[in-house]
Amino acid sequence: MRTAGILLPIQSIPRGDAPGAHREACINAIDALASCGVGIWQILPLNPPDFVGSPYASPSAFAMDPELLHGLAGDIRDPSKRVLGAWLETSGWADSWALFRILKSIDQRSWVKWGLWSDPSNRDIDHLRSDNEEHYWREIIIQWKLEQAMKSIETHARENGVLILGDIPLYVAHDSADVWHSKELFNMGSDGEPLERSGAPPDSFNPLGQLWGNPTYAWSAHHKSGYTWWKKRVETAARRTPGIRIDHFIGLAEYWAIPPEAEDARGGRWAEGPGTSLMDAIIGLSDFLIAEDLGAAGDSAISLRDAYSLHGMSILQFGWDNDAPPHHIDHIPERVVAYTGTHDNDTFTGWYSKIGLDDQRRVRESLGCNSEEVTMEAVKRLMSSKAEIVIIPLQDILGLSSSARINTPGLVSKRNWSWMAPEHWESHHSWAWFSESVKSSDRLPWHDGRESNPGH
Repeated sequence: MRTAGILLPIQSIPRGDAPGAHREACINAIDALASCGVGIWQILPLNPPDFVGSPYASPSAFAMDPELLHGLAGDIRDPSKRVLGAWLETSGWADSWALFRILKSIDQRSWVKWGLWSDPSNRDIDHLRSDNEEHYWREIIIQWKLEQAMKSIETHARENGVLILGDIPLYVAHDSADVWHSKELFNMGSDGEPLERSGAPPDSFNPLGQLWGNPTYAWSAHHKSGYTWWKKRVETAARRTPGIRIDHFIGLAEYWAIPPEAEDARGGRWAEGPGTSLMDAIIGLSDFLIAEDLGAAGDSAISLRDAYSLHGMSILQFGWDNDAPPHHIDHIPERVVAYTGTHDNDTFTGWYSKIGLDDQRRVRESLGCNSEEVTMEAVKRLMSSKAEIVIIPLQDILGLSSSARINTPGLVSKRNWSWMAPEHWESHHSWAWFSESVKSSDRLPWHDGRESNPGH
């Protein structure tokens, strides 16, 4: 099935100050997308961000960001204890998250520094709940309300032919409720510190590699448990967003393990990931899976992706470095999700303005246009490509410059993760040509061809 989508973080949608106004803005966004024939709305992770605002090193693999409460769910009434108790039976992660939040309010240092409370099996844990009962239930109610809000947004999307595509970061932060509560599932020493850290090997873009610092998984322990933690994680994500992109999918085949004392990623080594045993456990738990296979994807990662008929990713900005698939405009395969750029890329307009004059000329010649039309023509060409799914960042539909970039990897900046779409973005004149491009390339709403969609 051929369909088109946009990339627009929920956090980037303008909204009013009233309780629930953000949820209403999401509903309006869905209506705007549906009117243009858009079949997929891709968002970024909804997890609480880390101290620099990134949701990719979150203190929880399950919880949603409490800061979203007012806008998404501030007008939703508190549930009864009976309703809340029934929800907790299927959302057991909320208990450890609430306890983690209570302890963080008492001591903001890493859980490693909490003394007796560093061990969640502490026999006084029940007293912690009862002594902080109001705080405990407030944290639980926040998560329940946020889930109800996402349920209503997703229902509206489904009714209008739109699939919401969420994002699961592969790793979680060391200072997280998950690591604190389930240390046995991570490669941890007796002192609570990681035995190895996650990252990516050196490449042409980063000669030092990438040192993310998250603890790696004790995959043997996950396998022994039947991947219960991972199944619950995917099930929880799929309730909110039926489509899921697995970030750093490569790490499921093999992952870059870096010694804890290393200053960069050069001293890492490839270690075997869970591969098919994990995929067998989660493959049917969501409507649609995308494998984020960018970077140093070896044969094992490609084989794993293809064994489950998953869509990989194609990034048009990468396509002018060489003429090989999957990124070059003339060689994009069918079974990919093709983008002009992702949340980690510059906007297409910004990218074009920074490449050399010879490269700019090659881009213009390839697209058959002048500089003012480059971004629009790039979007149109991508829409007419073989790619079954094309997703365009909102910034590229509106033709915005580098100031609208979402994130610059490796750069700690207040600008990262803070971009807001312009007011009334849905009525911008660019939507006319974009909608025509969607329709002329025979791309359909998602649920029009649901039965034939791969990856279910």
